[in-house]
Amino acid sequence: MPARNPFHKRPRSAFKRRRTDGPGLEPIPGSITYSGQPRTKLTKSPVGSAFPHDFIDQYGQQVEETYIIQPDRSLIIAHRQYKPIRFFGD
Repeated sequence: MPARNPFHKRPRSAFKRRRTDGPGLEPIPGSITYSGQPRTKLTKSPVGSAFPHDFIDQYGQQVEETYIIQPDRSLIIAHRQYKPIRFFGD
């Protein structure tokens, strides 16, 4: 049996995919849910409502995430958008 070529393409499932849209996105540093669900529950907000959260990630990129409140009052990330870096005078 020939030796396996180390440069051979791996199956797609072997790579971690970077999703930027769809329910259940993985939290990144700066996300509200990065360290787990927040301790305070959003009791006055209706289930299914959405709200935005803007932050700077660990690489200095501006990120906007949209969260949706679930029936158990937990949050899921529904959408993530990386915004272009703007410099002074642009």
